[in-house]
Amino acid sequence: MQHSFINVHTKSKVALETEKYLIHRRIKSKLSYSDNYLEIKEIPKNEDELAYYIDACREFFRDKSVNFINLALPENTELDKKLVKFLKNNGYTNTEFDLYRLDVEKIKIIDADNLNISVLEKADYPEYIDFNYKIDLEFANEEWANHNKESIYEDIRNEEIVQLIAKENNKIIASVNIILNDNYLEVDNLYVAEKYRKKGIASGLIHRAIKIFNKKYIILIADSYDTPKYMYEKMGFEHISSKIYFLKSEL
Repeated sequence: MQHSFINVHTKSKVALETEKYLIHRRIKSKLSYSDNYLEIKEIPKNEDELAYYIDACREFFRDKSVNFINLALPENTELDKKLVKFLKNNGYTNTEFDLYRLDVEKIKIIDADNLNISVLEKADYPEYIDFNYKIDLEFANEEWANHNKESIYEDIRNEEIVQLIAKENNKIIASVNIILNDNYLEVDNLYVAEKYRKKGIASGLIHRAIKIFNKKYIILIADSYDTPKYMYEKMGFEHISSKIYFLKSEL
């Protein structure tokens, strides 16, 4: 089976499609960069063609309280260096994401019985929400942390998403979302509290998901410049695709 970014779970919907681009929108979240963006179909060759996409994105979101511009390139493509420089000079930052896939049949599954890992239960909801709130404060800000609470509740209510947690001394120290599909699962929002990193907890969560859900493949998205991707490669994940975004976070 071939996998691509099309297989990755998203909460946004395609709100508009033309011959040259797609616009993705999530009505419930005006702050989410990853859910409100323009996806380019044809790579621009000059500044005028690039400006066309910028203007189209700005115009679509103008009256929707989305105060940023986010452009996505087609998978496994790059902009000309001159256009990248043009964007950076105009306040854009670029982020590259890698899609990884693990063929479960090619690895030895570790029991991880020494770790206290379980499916999230209702009694742990308040602590789990607070755990994720602190994660959002670490990586974003208070506005996003408050805004994202409802999204976390949506994930908990979604029957296709299962939350695994790891505990020590009866406190949550790690969590991950497991998104279920027909013959594969997706690992999302994997996080281990700083004090407990490099102890095999992240890989333990993934191996436990393999045992529980018995899927042939696992996919996940990693920031190209983040250290954890090397852990995935060590586990046997293979890099299969990349995607680059250009974001102007304030208009």
